[in-house]
Amino acid sequence: MDNTSPIAVIKNWISAHKVPIVIVLVVMASTMVVVTEKALEITENPAFCGKNCHIMRPYFDSWYTSSHNDVRCVECHYEPGVIGHIKGKANGLLQFYSYETTVEEYSGKLYAKVMDNNCLTCHEKRIFSSDVPYTGVNFSHQAHLLQPKRGIGLTCTSCHSMLVIGMKEHQSVTDPSCSQCHPNIVQKDIGHIVVTTSTCFTCHFRDVPGGTSISGCPSCHGPPKETHHNYTNFNHTDHLERGYDCQTCHTNISTGANDIVSKSKCYSCHNSRDRVEKYDDFSFIHKEHVTNNKIACYNCHSEVKHMPELKQNLCSNCHKAEHPSDWLKTHKTQVLIGKVCSDCHQPKFCSDCHATGVASGKKAIT
Repeated sequence: MDNTSPIAVIKNWISAHKVPIVIVLVVMASTMVVVTEKALEITENPAFCGKNCHIMRPYFDSWYTSSHNDVRCVECHYEPGVIGHIKGKANGLLQFYSYETTVEEYSGKLYAKVMDNNCLTCHEKRIFSSDVPYTGVNFSHQAHLLQPKRGIGLTCTSCHSMLVIGMKEHQSVTDPSCSQCHPNIVQKDIGHIVVTTSTCFTCHFRDVPGGTSISGCPSCHGPPKETHHNYTNFNHTDHLERGYDCQTCHTNISTGANDIVSKSKCYSCHNSRDRVEKYDDFSFIHKEHVTNNKIACYNCHSEVKHMPELKQNLCSNCHKAEHPSDWLKTHKTQVLIGKVCSDCHQPKFCSDCHATGVASGKKAIT
């Protein structure tokens, strides 16, 4: 009887069939690589989830019409690097399993956060920019992202939360033109660099006396170059240099800035009382929601608007002596005989405030 051990038999067989075994292993490995690559290509295509899973369809449609429709979902929702990709895949499989094994129809709101590192993969230069002009505002990413503002650590999605999801609905409000609500916007700003301005206003105007900006109006847009059509020669810079501020002429600088967030709003996401016990802890609430979990400000706060209005009888509040309210009565004779202002006054007397040429009778005020 042969006492050869099974291990020795296997070794002898392998030794005698080395070439076929190597060929089979190479074919199997190659097949696995091809299949894996094809599976990744299919499952990481936005249409895989967007068209096959009905709860994802609204998000897919919003992405499809956004400026980032050439960027795959995983490039924003998976953390950069191999480890981040593996974690994202594992999380996706768990979500798929949970969805498929849940008996009840899913009716909740989907949530996913985009990390700053994902944004900076393409937009790294943005964080080092000191001044980026946007609708008349000189914005500094460095000042807002690299240091807390009012005790809150902001993230990319704090200001760009509607860049992909939500933009379709926002555009339906502003159709047919973004410029209806954003008169200073330029074509290159539309779409790709979508800013949720309510975030800016919530931070700048909230709990500030007089409804003004905590950093001051000129810190964002400087003295406006545009003037009201009734005051065509009005110069903002001249008046600011004389010590006047924006509230001298403007009212309703901001509206809705001091709303109180109701605790009941917390229950739209949290279903237990212990989750909202720190409702009054400002630092904890904002760190967990804004900084760590990228929750947009408007999910909790009501919309803040920044649409200043001119005060009534604006000029006469300061210029009663130069242009008294009864000037037409006191100048009745001169008006009837066809005199113009410059017949008695120096042209500069009128042109300082009104359009050039009015004082000489060459141009009428419209």
